[in-house]
Amino acid sequence: MARKPNVYKRCDCPDQNWPKKNGCSHSWSYNRTNDKGSRTRATIPESVGVTQAQAQAVLDGMALDAAPEPVERNLTFRQWAADWLRRRRAKEVSVSRYEQAIRLHLNPHWGRKRLRAIKKAEVEAWVQGMEANERIANSTAEGHWKVFKMVIKDALQNGKILANPTYEVDGPYVGKTTSYVFTPEECWAIYDAFPERYRPIPMLGFACGTRQGEAFGVCEDVIDSNKRLLTVRRQVLRATESGYKPLLVDRIKTSPRLNTKDAPMAPYLLEALEEHMERYPPLATETVLWEHKRRFNDCKRGTANALFWTPYSNVMCRNYFNDRLWKPALRKLGIKDEEGNLPTFHDLRHTFISTCLHNGIPEHTVAAWVGDSVEELRRTYSHLLKDHADTHGAVAARLTGRPQPSLIGIAA
Repeated sequence: MARKPNVYKRCDCPDQNWPKKNGCSHSWSYNRTNDKGSRTRATIPESVGVTQAQAQAVLDGMALDAAPEPVERNLTFRQWAADWLRRRRAKEVSVSRYEQAIRLHLNPHWGRKRLRAIKKAEVEAWVQGMEANERIANSTAEGHWKVFKMVIKDALQNGKILANPTYEVDGPYVGKTTSYVFTPEECWAIYDAFPERYRPIPMLGFACGTRQGEAFGVCEDVIDSNKRLLTVRRQVLRATESGYKPLLVDRIKTSPRLNTKDAPMAPYLLEALEEHMERYPPLATETVLWEHKRRFNDCKRGTANALFWTPYSNVMCRNYFNDRLWKPALRKLGIKDEEGNLPTFHDLRHTFISTCLHNGIPEHTVAAWVGDSVEELRRTYSHLLKDHADTHGAVAARLTGRPQPSLIGIAA
């Protein structure tokens, strides 16, 4: 097998490998064998100002008999970001977030900038600016940074740039996120404060640990009254293909790794759901039978009887729920976190998981109920697992301690 050639320079510049200002202005070269078997010296286009390792990486990514393509001089970040976004095959929610980050934040800053002209120092200054901007949350800045890195890395892999300006650049600082844990009294106060038609929704959060979209997507066919099990297999999503209209989709967040999950239903939850279906009969609605790596418009359709509807005859969506139901109930009850912010629906899921772990339910059992992996559960709730040293440590110490001497042996 032919061996890749090594890049080199024929100049005598003292700063060949790491050109500084007013340093080496020569391109990197390599020895190329043509079709006739003759060796000729070839130059890597646009390799002035890059390190030897970067030039070698460009050469290693080419076929043995191919010549490197010149970098497009006038290709802007806006143009390549649009091309990158068209090729994404991630979940609709993820693609929507990518598009929003590019349109609202990245393009205003980098859109007119030529890709090959973006320098590491500019990227570092941009990151520091996001950290200093009080109007941008740390988690939001981290999202912008991740999308920017993906676009730049894709440009590098497709030969649009020769050097990665994000290399060895630390992203925005993201502090430790804290979640609010509701007390049992607060959970039931929220239940009582909700309109009767929507009371089971928060109960699904603190009694089964469902995500918000999964609670909205509960249908009649996933409730097993005999086994007292709730099978979570659908969620309500808003897709760009449907003009952000809420859709009932046969998919949960962890698809395709996990298509369904079963959670035990407490007697009070089962009773509340049965009473709800008697007073407000479920309505048939169209569902998207999602297939992995396929867009919603290309998927087949099915039907299911959804439990929760808005007054506008649409399946429940987060905008209506949060603005009309959730936030008013919390403001009425005066429930706030330490910083004075309103807890989110996801904090009900956090409350369920924390309560289960804190009371000794095995982590693999809790992970199966909520649809997370054990590793993710350990990473997120490690502080609760450490608390088990107090609750279970004494039992482990008693079981592994030195056996007490037998009274029969002493008497003998």
